[in-house]
Order: sequence, then C-alpha cells, then structure tokens
Amino acid sequence: MKITFFGCAEEVGRAAYLVDAGNEKILLDYGVKLTPKATEYPLPIKTNLNAVIISHAHMDHSGNLPHLFVNSNPLSYMTPPTLDLAKMLWFDTLKIAGLEAIDANFSKQEIARTERYTFPVGYRKKMNITENVSMEFFDAGHVSGSAITKLDIHREKTLVYMGDFKKDETRLHEGADLNTKGCDILITESTYGDREHVPRKEEEKRFVADVQDTIDRGGHALVASFALGRSAEIVDILNEYNLNAEVYFDGMCRKAARIYLDYPQYIKNPSFLEKSLKKIHWINNISMRKKALKEPSVVVTTSGMLQGGPIYAFLPELYKDENSKLFLTGFQVHGTPGRILLEENKINLNGIVVEPKMKVERYDFSSHAGKSELLAAIKKLNPEKVICVHGDKQVMPKFKKSIEEEGFEAIVPRLGEEIIV
Repeated sequence: MKITFFGCAEEVGRAAYLVDAGNEKILLDYGVKLTPKATEYPLPIKTNLNAVIISHAHMDHSGNLPHLFVNSNPLSYMTPPTLDLAKMLWFDTLKIAGLEAIDANFSKQEIARTERYTFPVGYRKKMNITENVSMEFFDAGHVSGSAITKLDIHREKTLVYMGDFKKDETRLHEGADLNTKGCDILITESTYGDREHVPRKEEEKRFVADVQDTIDRGGHALVASFALGRSAEIVDILNEYNLNAEVYFDGMCRKAARIYLDYPQYIKNPSFLEKSLKKIHWINNISMRKKALKEPSVVVTTSGMLQGGPIYAFLPELYKDENSKLFLTGFQVHGTPGRILLEENKINLNGIVVEPKMKVERYDFSSHAGKSELLAAIKKLNPEKVICVHGDKQVMPKFKKSIEEEGFEAIVPRLGEEIIV
C-alpha cells in the first residue's frame, strides 16, 4: 500500500492524501489553503479515484472537493452534517469569487454533481466502498459531523485517519470516539503537537470576564469566530455565564448554527444551544449592524482569522476605540491577517494599513487536540506506524520526537512524497 501526500504535509491547509491499495485508489480529504495573497490547492492528482472520503467540512479539508467533479464523478463519503456545512462553504466560495472576479476552481454545476455522487454516512456504520476496502466513521469531536475514518484494506491492514479531532469534551461535543478496534497505520493531525491548551473552563471564565469588562468600560466586544461550531460555542458560553449585555450574531455563523440544530444527534446539548441562540439578536441587514454599535454590545461574527466577512463592517468603526476589544477565538494560521495583527499590531482596513488602538487578544477555544491528547490517542490506538500531517513545519520534528519517546515509529512526510507501508 502506498500513501501520497498531495497537501497538508509540513503545513496546515489543503489536506489531500491518496491511499493506493493496488486496484483501489482512495482520497482522504481534498481541501484548500487560504492565504492573504491567493488560494493554494493540493498538488494535481492524475489518477482515477474509486472513492473520496471527507473528514469534516472545514475548507482546508473539503474546500476543493467540487473541483474533482469537473472532469470525473468519483463517489464521495461524509456524514450528513458535513455535506450540508460543506455546501454552505462551497457556495460562499462562489459568492466571494464573483465579488473578487476570480476563478473559484468549480461552479454550481460541480457542487450539484458533488452532492449527487455523495453518500452521507453516520457514525459506526461499516460499509464496503470498494471490493477490497471497507470504511467506518467514528465521532472526531471537532465540529458537527467530523469523523475519524477507519479503512480495512484487503482484510490485512487497518488505516485510521484522524482528520481534525478533539479527544477531550468541549461545550458542544463529547470528545473523540477512539474505540476503532484496530489500527495498523495512523495518520494524525499535528497542529498542537508541541504545546498544550489551557484548561477549557478557565479559558471560558477569563473570556467572559474580559467581555464583561469591555462592556462595563463602555466599549464593544467584537468576537472574531469561525462559522462552523466556534460561533455557536461562543454564544453558548455567553449564555451559560449570564453576560450582562446585548449579543449580536452576524455572517455565516447564522446559517451554520441552523445546520447544527438540524442535526441535534451530532452535538452534546442541543436544547441548551437552541435556547442560547434564541436569546440573541440575529443581524439581517445594515441597519441592525448600526444598531449593534449604538450601545455597548457583543458582536459575534466571521471570519475567525480576519480573512474577510462581516467583521470588516465593524473593525473600521471600532479600531480607534481604546475601550473596545477584538477577541480572536481560534488558531491563527501563519500569514493570515489575524496572525499578523497579533504579532505586529497591524491590519489592512479599506486598503490602508493601520495600527488599532482597540485591544486585541487571542483566547484558546481550539477544537484541535493538544499535545497530551494527541499522544493519549496514539497510545490508545496503538498503531505500527504514525504518520504526522497537518502541522506547521517547525512543530513537526518536536512532535515526531515526542511520539518516538513513547515507543512508536513516526513519519513526517514531505509535500508530494510517496510512502510505502
């Protein structure tokens, strides 16, 4: 069996891993990497595919899937919420491409074909996807519908692909289901392979206290959030701690939240989330955005790394306000506006680079496993080989060493490299 790494090797973004089991060619994920200058795609795949498996809907894992349907019709597999969330992001890609007069790499026709040739599959439903390969999904605990993929190949080897996962429970998810009962080859993410997360409850309390402090100073708490899951989690937290302020909800967050509620079996406490979402103001027009800024308030909106979205309707109004604060609630990929703002206190607003006077701080609500969670998952699965992907280049050698210290063989593939296992 050969595995070729067409993306997300010694980097974060554009996940694409081809499993070649002889006559069967199975692609694990097919994403994009969004950078300030351009969208980066996986290396070209020049072979007929028997199946494509999408671990979850985030753009770095699903964003380029419709492109495969420009010239072919491979069968694809993902969970039901992943399909709905991915469609939301694909259509948003077309919308942005139209506004910016750029090529989206696919059209509405390819999205329709993708949906037509996709089999939605739930967790723990083993099925044959080729003559010699069976597949089974397990809850990855990352976002709604995120899946760990187990492949039984020729009834001889078992490959487990983690996608993105979170072992410990969070507000919306129970945590990853690691009871795969067999794992010879493990492909694991490495995002936080060199560091730990702060305790979740402590971070929630710090976040809410800082939001309330901002409101009490007469400022606005502008919360930059990922549409998929993070935004709903933030609203859930604010409700849990009885924040004394009006909360507004803007952007793609709204549609993602509705999809989350459409699949209550994929989240931990759907009734509480539904109550939280009913208590807030859903922004539907420009006048509501203006209303949100008339008095101290909380605005939860996209995008999480400041790469676009409605947050730019608020930043030009607030960046000079020393009483207001920008809350970054997730990982900031190198080169993104969010990362640059954290490191250099500079951001481009309407073509002008400015240094905000508003406070800026990052809070760790990551839905990725921290170092100890990653190592605990490896020990639980007990594979013969561990293949490390989805991590910054400087993180990978440290994570590899940590894995080897636990007694496992670890491999860090390079972009385009083919590994025989």
